[in-house]
Amino acid sequence: NNSHFSDVCSPNPCLTFSVKTHDRIYYMLAPSPEAMRIWIDVIVTGAEGYTQFMV
Repeated sequence: NNSHFSDVCSPNPCLTFSVKTHDRIYYMLAPSPEAMRIWIDVIVTGAEGYTQFMV
């Protein structure tokens, strides 16, 4: 269910994910499901490292 992307016109909604920041939402279109999983893992890992650094 990609209803949360209803306002975004993506050539491939299954490979589209969003990254929310304080200022805006970035929509990313991965070239493959494997790449999307890697990108999300790296973004989440980086975000966790950043919050630990800020403590």
